[in-house]
Amino acid sequence: MYRSRGYYNESKLWKPPGLIQNKIAKNILNILGLSAVAVMFLSSPFGLYFLVRGTVRAAFRRPAFNREIKRLEKRGYVALTKTKDGFLVKLLSKGRGRLKKEEFINLHLPQEKIWDKKWRLFIFDIPEKERILRNLLRRKLKNLGMYNIQRSVFAYPFDCRKELNIISDHYNVSECATYAEVSYSDIDKDLRKYFKIN
Repeated sequence: MYRSRGYYNESKLWKPPGLIQNKIAKNILNILGLSAVAVMFLSSPFGLYFLVRGTVRAAFRRPAFNREIKRLEKRGYVALTKTKDGFLVKLLSKGRGRLKKEEFINLHLPQEKIWDKKWRLFIFDIPEKERILRNLLRRKLKNLGMYNIQRSVFAYPFDCRKELNIISDHYNVSECATYAEVSYSDIDKDLRKYFKIN
């Protein structure tokens, strides 16, 4: 059984300027981020706005929604188009880029109750001329709780391809990195001890 080591979240230590701090604004962007399709929000007699995208629907209080949607529009994250039913809200490329940065900063690796006895390896070969980038990548992986086998080889017990793809895209190192799953490792004992797996 796996027991969490309580690794610290990098997002608690430092947040780049411009990140969305307001929960309402985050929810609006997250709903918009589900699709490139424009989203309709409709007013209701109960002092609420309903933000709708396909089958997804979220309710917001009008004053707070109006304040945050205008702020997002001013930042160039969304575009508003008036219609007979309300407004169309569309996520712009700048807003999508901001969502990706939010996703990277708040990233966590998955933790499962049952381990499938496979080790996930993240291997990269970044040129020496990019050593600053390489060091940033290593620090990110360590902060997320991965085990540093060698300078450019990290291990984790659970499937984390999605999260590692996000990291690779952020640092633009996809062509220099490889993900692998192995059933045997000669340092299995050390890995189990580090991740507290019985």
